[in-house]
Amino acid sequence: MLLDNIKNEFPTLKNNPDLVYFDSAASTQTHQSVLDRMTEYYEQERCNVHRGDFHISKKVTDDCETARTQVAELLNAKTDKVMFTSGATEGLNMVAHWHKNAPVVIISEAEHTANILPWLAQGRTVENGRLIVLPVNEAGYINPDQAVEVFKKFPYAFCSFASTSNVLGVTNELKRILHSAHDNGIKVCLDACQTLSSHQIDASNLFPDYVVGGGHKMFGPTGIGFLYSRLGFDIHGPYRLGGGTVNTYNFSGNVEFYEGPLKHESGTPNIAGILGLGVAAEWINYVGYDAIGESLKDIEYWLSEAGLFDIPYLKLVNRRGVFSDCRNVFSFTTDKFHPSDISAFLGLDNVAVRVGKVCAHPIVNKVSDGKGIFRVSTHIYNTKEDCEKLVESIWKAIKKLS
Repeated sequence: MLLDNIKNEFPTLKNNPDLVYFDSAASTQTHQSVLDRMTEYYEQERCNVHRGDFHISKKVTDDCETARTQVAELLNAKTDKVMFTSGATEGLNMVAHWHKNAPVVIISEAEHTANILPWLAQGRTVENGRLIVLPVNEAGYINPDQAVEVFKKFPYAFCSFASTSNVLGVTNELKRILHSAHDNGIKVCLDACQTLSSHQIDASNLFPDYVVGGGHKMFGPTGIGFLYSRLGFDIHGPYRLGGGTVNTYNFSGNVEFYEGPLKHESGTPNIAGILGLGVAAEWINYVGYDAIGESLKDIEYWLSEAGLFDIPYLKLVNRRGVFSDCRNVFSFTTDKFHPSDISAFLGLDNVAVRVGKVCAHPIVNKVSDGKGIFRVSTHIYNTKEDCEKLVESIWKAIKKLS
């Protein structure tokens, strides 16, 4: 396999060799190159940006703009269409704020909380017709045919949905959905958090109006993310007000904002996080999505060989999605045991999984009758031995609970 021995490039796994980490849907591990760049900033270049005429301030300012370019290149987008945020949650809240006057908003039932609550806060509900919720089929996808019919019924609505569900683990048929939305005058925001570490989002091909992503789910730092806007940022009023966003202003209310993404990046930014995010995006491009996909397919095969999908007490949600794509999220329902009890015993074995409603309450409640799920999420650093240890620990927990 192309990515053999890559586990040692992720410090937490290297420094905790007994840790078996299957919680990448919550947070991927951070690559060593990302940490190296962030440490270099704190140890050798600690300063503020966009403000100083001295050497390290100019250099780090330039490096932050290089990071913007690195993220843009990952999306095959123009640099001035990318702004930095504190994470995908802030990006989704910004998009919701900018489109608060949309007559109708269309989401899916498999959305993360961050793409539901901002819309509910605007007083939108399915009952008052201002919120339309697309169902997902048994395989875990939004049915494109059904989406097209909804788009025809609600032209000029706004649509925001996850390109890949953090519960169902499959990636939607994005091109057809987006193009159909645009045919009906509907702008689209993609929550790409669960996608970008394994599937390319090509903005020049898909033409999403917005894309949000978070560093901690793409081998980068926590507390940093980005928002891509196809039409740029000058058309929107600033989401936050503060220093670093204006050319000039006075007490008479005359304010001249910067153009482009800087208009919205108020205050001192998460400089180390920005630098780390840029390196993470560049590293994904360096490894390549083809190699990542092949690695994930190998890991899924190892899980199957180890018997994960044959444990009678775990029922895989949307089984038909297995092996159909380079998938790295596998959610199970449990009838006899509570998922939290199994997870607790796995934790004693230093095996990390995730249980509960995983910030996606509607879809989890639907598939588990409110009980919560048992989620195994892989990534390129998982090994065959990890897969075997996971299944061994699950069986050990089941025997203790029986």
